[in-house]
Order: sequence, then structure tokens, then C-alpha cells
Amino acid sequence: MINIHLTPDDLADMRFAYSPLVELATSYRILHVPKMQSHYLRWVDEAQRALFDTDLPYMRALLGYPGYIPDFLTPTPMTTNQSVEDEITGMLNTPPEVVRGNIQTLMAHADCVDQQFVDVWQNFLNYPHESLLCLVDELRLYWLRVLAHHWPRMKTVLDGDILYKARQLAVGGPSGLFADLHPDVTYEPGQLQVNKGHSRAGATFEMDLTLNGQGIQLVPAIFSASKIHWQIVPEWHPMLIYSPRGAGLWRQEVPGVDQSLELLLGAGKARVLQELETPANTGEIARKLSITAGAVSQHLSRLNQAGLVEPHRSGKVVFYHLTPRGQQLLVLFDATP
Repeated sequence: MINIHLTPDDLADMRFAYSPLVELATSYRILHVPKMQSHYLRWVDEAQRALFDTDLPYMRALLGYPGYIPDFLTPTPMTTNQSVEDEITGMLNTPPEVVRGNIQTLMAHADCVDQQFVDVWQNFLNYPHESLLCLVDELRLYWLRVLAHHWPRMKTVLDGDILYKARQLAVGGPSGLFADLHPDVTYEPGQLQVNKGHSRAGATFEMDLTLNGQGIQLVPAIFSASKIHWQIVPEWHPMLIYSPRGAGLWRQEVPGVDQSLELLLGAGKARVLQELETPANTGEIARKLSITAGAVSQHLSRLNQAGLVEPHRSGKVVFYHLTPRGQQLLVLFDATP
């Protein structure tokens, strides 16, 4: 059990963000750990075909088995606007002593004795910046081949989750938010508990952590494999990674529209309504349904007037989501994705 002690300042500074670099690191881990692949089988097959002629020795040495991921590979995201290139640039600025410390932690936790892994780890200890440059070349190649074309859809799911969770926090406070964040997370005033099960030796895992008023960043990650992860270290802002609501929707094609719902609302409005099972903005809906943004705006206006959807502004972007009436209508017509 991990006990994270929270002050009122920590709760006031709780924020949401997501990270392409976190998705990159956790997705590569899934490719090499079969027991984590059950929710990603189609993607795993696609990714393995995309990488069939590619050797990524630095990524494999750092991410190719379960356990600790070096913290410099998953720096805490502080905004949803950073690209993978932004995060890679920041990673290259990691102080050498932090890189060495992370690699030493990795070596202490690793069960593997693969000499190729040991050689890479030693390179990081001896030449941290040069090794980061080698790693970055692999990260960029992996991203372009495996994740870049999926990222717009992934962002849609992550943005929708943040909108939903922010509403939970606003309406129900921390208790309402953490109630369904993850089954292994429980909240009591002043304390967040994360159940991490048992150690390899079978002993109960126990740790107490304090945030000292820094707050905590809540980070949805599609490739979290439905697990809860934490990163609370001095070098980065505290972070809790969880699986987002609707995580399974990022690979789905446009769902078919129930004919009765189409007759009731018209084909365009029915498709838009069904697409809002995950909150989205006008441009995202237009791209997904291959219709103009103007047409989407008209459909949304009519659906809003009917009380089936409602807008919510997040920064400069307006997201639409289903109202309870809209959700009930999809259930009635059995039209949920």
C-alpha cells in the first residue's frame, strides 16, 4: 500500500495533463510484456509489423521488461499542449547525475542479466548525454512508425477524459473524483491510498509519501494497461498515471448508426450524437465523420436545443458532451458504441 499524504494546498494544486512521451514509454513496455497485451491485441500486431526490421537496443534495455521505468523517460506533463518533440527536447536537458541515478535504480530492480542490456546501462553511466542522444533517435523512429498516426484519436479520448474528470472534481470534490479513478485508489481526507499488492517475495508493499504542498498531476494514459502508476521523486512534479474513461475507443472505427435513431433525428444528427459518447470539439467530430465543421455546428446546435448535448469550454476550445437525456436516448435505441 502506498500512502500519499495530502495537504489542503496539495488538493488545491491538483491538475490534469497527458503526455505523448508517457504513452510512448508505456506502449513499448506493452509490446514486450505479453501479460499486459490483452486490451491491445490489434495494436500489438500492427506495431510489431511496423517494427519488424527495426532494432531499438536502447529502448529495449530501458523498457523491455516489467518493473521500473527510468523517471527521465516519463517527465511529469504540466500541460496538454506539448508535442512528443517538445518532451524529447526537455528530456535531453536531464542533468547527468539524474540520468545516472535513474539507471542505477533500474539496475537494482532488474531481474534480467542480458549482456546487451548491461552494456547499454553502462553506456548511460559512463556517457549519459551521448546515450540520451542514441535513445532519442530510437524514440523518434518508434513514434513515427507506431504512434504518430494514432495520436489525434488518442488525444480526443484523453481530452474527453480530462473534461469528465474535471467535472467530477468540480461537482463532487476529491471524494467524487477518486471514487472511480481506479479500483486500487481510495481517498480519505488528508490521504490517498494506492494498493500495489505484494512484492516479489510475497510481502505487503508499504510506502509513505508526502507532497509538501506541491500538488499532484493526474495523468490519463491509454497504454497504462488499466493499472495505476505513480512517480513522486524530487526531480519532477508528483504524478499519478491512470487509465482514462473510454480508453478502448481510440481504435474504433465510426460506429454504425441505428436505423430507428437515424429516422428520428436524421442521419447527420444521429451520427454526431453517437460520436459524443466521448466528448469532442467541432473539428474533431468533423474529421472523424468526414463532414464539414459547419455541418457539425448546425447538428450540434439542434441537438443542444433538444437538450441532448451541451457545450463545455476548456481554455480556448469548446467541447460537447452528452447530457443525461442524450445518454438515455442512445441506450433506448441500443446505439452506444
